[in-house]
Amino acid sequence: MGVVSLEKRAAEQSLWEHLKNDAECRFDLHIYKNMPIKRGWLNQKWKIETNKGTFLLKQYNRERIKKYDLDTIRTALQTQNRCLHHGVLCPELLELGGELLHESADGELYTIMRFMEGNLIKAGKANPQQMKSLGSTAGKLHKLLNDGILPPKKETMFNMPAIQDRVDYWNSVLLECDEKNLTELRSLIHIQKEATSKIGKEDFENLTPGWCHRDLWVDNILFSMDSVTAILDFDRMNYDYLELDIGRIIISACLHNDTLNREAVHAFIEGYCHTNELSLERLINSLKLVWYMESTWWISVIEHEGEPPKRFAHEMNWLAQHLGNLEEILAWKK
Repeated sequence: MGVVSLEKRAAEQSLWEHLKNDAECRFDLHIYKNMPIKRGWLNQKWKIETNKGTFLLKQYNRERIKKYDLDTIRTALQTQNRCLHHGVLCPELLELGGELLHESADGELYTIMRFMEGNLIKAGKANPQQMKSLGSTAGKLHKLLNDGILPPKKETMFNMPAIQDRVDYWNSVLLECDEKNLTELRSLIHIQKEATSKIGKEDFENLTPGWCHRDLWVDNILFSMDSVTAILDFDRMNYDYLELDIGRIIISACLHNDTLNREAVHAFIEGYCHTNELSLERLINSLKLVWYMESTWWISVIEHEGEPPKRFAHEMNWLAQHLGNLEEILAWKK
């Protein structure tokens, strides 16, 4: 084992011991077993067995947290607990002195929440029954988030760039590819540019601003057999377009081997319509919106590390190539 790995393990162990002592003192817990959960970016998580039950302790990485507004995170955490109390399946956060986001004596920020049982599904492998359950849960979530308790904001988080500005951006990336002789990447960038030039303003005319989860993909959803048992990770919840949640979960859960599972997509629509309206046209525009927002994140001259970013890049490439025939792909065949 290298020196860096040894130092990293020592730092992780030191962080754990600090948070364990702080949590035991604050919440009158006895933590007798812990298991690190290696999922997510930078934030550290542990499943902990205690005298009061099983919980998840989540530490907020000091560098990552700089990108977030703490008041926004606190609102998201409070909303998570409210969602649970109104029938949306998600983990309950432990409160102390009115706070859900706790700060240790050493300045570490963390939460403790009930550990939710369930399994993750593989990207693209959701079956119709799972998607119907997820559609019902997502619809209930959207309805609750926008019941008036949280006031609307003047602007959404995603500030829609003009189509010509986005075309100009892809042209600049093409030039960079030429300068660096990135032939393979250049072909992918060209696909993104061509798709952008064919998008129409009408695709984004009837979007729905509102409070939404903003991180609704397969790694943040637990299932037991065919039913959702929990929606996880509300940290990015904010005021945006509801269609971003819809499009993100559809492409994440239903695209497998370059085929979008038509039956699973329609099952999601059926479930979502238990509480909200969702037409096939709106769902297709949701997919276009997710692509329009995320394509510049994942298709880039900067190489992303890890499996999820590569998967996201593949999703963006697939969408760019199929934006024009999504209706044909998803239409029920007679």
